[in-house]
Amino acid sequence: MRFITMPRRLGDGMYKTFAPLVTLCAGVWLVAASFSAAAAEQAVFGDRRYEWGRMLPEQLEIFRLTGDLERGKEAFHGCRGCHKSDASGLVDGTYPRLSGQHASVVIKQVTEVRAGIRVSPKMGPFSSHRAISTQDIADIAVFLESVQSTSDNGKGPATMLVLGKSLYDKGQCASCHGDLGEGKATHAYPVVASQHFGYLVREMQLIQKGQRGNSHPKMVKAIAAYSAQDIEALADYMSRMPDYRLTVQAQRR
Repeated sequence: MRFITMPRRLGDGMYKTFAPLVTLCAGVWLVAASFSAAAAEQAVFGDRRYEWGRMLPEQLEIFRLTGDLERGKEAFHGCRGCHKSDASGLVDGTYPRLSGQHASVVIKQVTEVRAGIRVSPKMGPFSSHRAISTQDIADIAVFLESVQSTSDNGKGPATMLVLGKSLYDKGQCASCHGDLGEGKATHAYPVVASQHFGYLVREMQLIQKGQRGNSHPKMVKAIAAYSAQDIEALADYMSRMPDYRLTVQAQRR
């Protein structure tokens, strides 16, 4: 089981994970002002009030809940039509690979889609309050973090991998997403290793255009000047990074 707590300061945040518990426990992901009436006025897409790392009231509520892996597996049934039973998504990147994604990331993204902050028309109906409860989100997040997909992920043409690696290294992608593409659960930075090429390309394009809604400011700045070729090269490189959990296991042997 795992405790995930949130930081007591505003900004990038510091989720803290305590293994082996699977309990989602609310710390404080935002400053005390978040409990004020002003904070209760939820930001929506394009709203200047949105501040990356500031916890929404609903997110705080979810982190007070206990996430259960078995309940999450059952609740995920409604997600399988798009994300598949092993959470592998679609190879073409229409739907992302969610297996092994940090619970903190799942919670952040699902709640910000249904809050209208992140733009995702396909995900919107499935993340609505009518579709899933806060408890469902906590359970599904814990389940997804534990899943390992059995199918391969979508990859690019492998013609610009040298450029992709150079961009990953020089762009300091590892400072947030890690040397292995493992992300950082404590900061809600997503796993990018073994994500579908098509999904990575699309999301970076949306970030560049300012159309994703909840992009990290550092990410916006990092890829602002990237060409279409740069984005494809970087996406291809990340898509070919192996599941970081397998890499870590191999290193421990």
